Amino acid sequence: MLDRPLARLRYAGGNAVRALSRPWRQRRIAPGDATTLFGCSFGDGGWHHLRRTLAEFDADPSIAAGDTSLGRFLSRFCPTSISTLAGVTDEEPLELFVYPWGTFNDGAARSGKSAWDSRFCGPSSEEFIEQEFERTLRLYREMRGSGYQPTRFPNSHIGGTWLVAADGRRRFVVMQGNHRMAVLAHLGLGHVDVRTIRQALAQVRETDIASWPLVASGRCSLAHARRVFEFFFRETGWHVARLVEPQTP
Repeated sequence: MLDRPLARLRYAGGNAVRALSRPWRQRRIAPGDATTLFGCSFGDGGWHHLRRTLAEFDADPSIAAGDTSLGRFLSRFCPTSISTLAGVTDEEPLELFVYPWGTFNDGAARSGKSAWDSRFCGPSSEEFIEQEFERTLRLYREMRGSGYQPTRFPNSHIGGTWLVAADGRRRFVVMQGNHRMAVLAHLGLGHVDVRTIRQALAQVRETDIASWPLVASGRCSLAHARRVFEFFFRETGWHVARLVEPQTP
């Protein structure tokens, strides 16, 4: 394990590399341009369980984890496929965490990710929900004082994958830093620096749809693939709210 001085030195070196690659790997975006793996926007007009939970905590600092939107989300939002969420009913749905372009991590046609221990969805144990709640509040308290400092050890940039529509529209799917993006959006930050990262695909372009792995292999049709892609530009999270918050219209 690296000692902290060496880790700090390597981080400083990484900052130099990141500065050089900034023109093509980094952008400043509004929170509304960022979304989750399941189409929940971080913007003011969307629904995101972490943003809702922070607002609930502000209103009642004694609120219990199980009574928050986070608690309901991790208990009740149990998707089986992005296909089903996108409204595809005439083809076999894709495996959970797999998309027509493969996984967001490396484009693979199968995913080893489990829903049980995922922060992106449920079902989750009460213990996991408690841990997530405390982790979110701890970060919230830290960032209220220090803000977003991705170049300061041991922090990092919010990272993920760009979805690029044929007409030029973009959505940034956050793969690293969902909690930080939610906190910054809740704090009212108008723009946030984000980066493409080694741990995730850099971009998915709609114009490449015919060559996406699961389309090219015949696993899903062009219509299926396009419906899933468009889902991220159409939905902002209220589709999830209706599944976890019974009173949502």
